[in-house]
Amino acid sequence: MLNKLRYFWAKTPPLARQVAVLCLGIALLAAGAAMLVLPGPGWATIFLGLAVLASEFYWADQLKSWLLKRFKSALNWAKNRAGKI
Repeated sequence: MLNKLRYFWAKTPPLARQVAVLCLGIALLAAGAAMLVLPGPGWATIFLGLAVLASEFYWADQLKSWLLKRFKSALNWAKNRAGKI
């Protein structure tokens, strides 16, 4: 079943693939942004949306890398601050 899906995805024209990935990625980003103020895993959904977009778009891959670097930096800062208290 998975091989058939991969075969279908590989045979799909690039423009149709990009449109599908763009729609799914934007939907995940919007859901993640909503979950930042509503109950739910907001940041995880935002990173998932960026990962989906990064599969087809270079700019999304760069943005994902930049955000992950900033997130890790903020996490290390918080760990260091927690250790000083």
